[in-house]
Amino acid sequence: MRLQVITLIAAGLALSACVSVLPEPSAPDALYRIEAGQDYAGLTQNVTIREPEAPRLLAGQGLGSEASDGALRLIPGVEWSGSATRQLQLAMIDSFASGAGGEPGHALLPELGVIAPVELASQLKVFNLRGETAICEMTVSLVTSGKRDLLARTEISARAVADSRSGRDRAQALRLAGSDCAAQAARFAIETLEAAEEPAD
Repeated sequence: MRLQVITLIAAGLALSACVSVLPEPSAPDALYRIEAGQDYAGLTQNVTIREPEAPRLLAGQGLGSEASDGALRLIPGVEWSGSATRQLQLAMIDSFASGAGGEPGHALLPELGVIAPVELASQLKVFNLRGETAICEMTVSLVTSGKRDLLARTEISARAVADSRSGRDRAQALRLAGSDCAAQAARFAIETLEAAEEPAD
């Protein structure tokens, strides 16, 4: 019995020694946000903006770079200030000139609990760098909230080139590509709803 106790104590000390030498997670040098670069007027009705669906690597806070063999690696030293998909969602909302100049429609977060007649849903397919080129590719759909009818679907993409291979310049390029994707999604929703409301000849 005494030998077992001594063995357990020795094992515990060995484990604590191993834990103490593990490196502390390094804090990023800079945090970045995806913001709306444009705001489009003409939203004729309320639209709920869903957070984009995405694989875990694209949806998190890390910024990825795709190698020539297809492997994805995180860019060291830089991160998003929150999840990438949440930031794209907020950038899409801010890309609508909701309520400005008497606009009848508003872009809304789902958690507000307002039942809007239509929803803007999206799937984030690519959101990383290939060399110095930042790429954002999304599938965007406009769906009725009640019957879940698909009103329209489109593919959008945006690219931006970094000034250098530094983490900060590459993060800025990816930020611009994300902002462009958000703006295109907003414009798609406005144009689709405007076309749907035009009287038939």
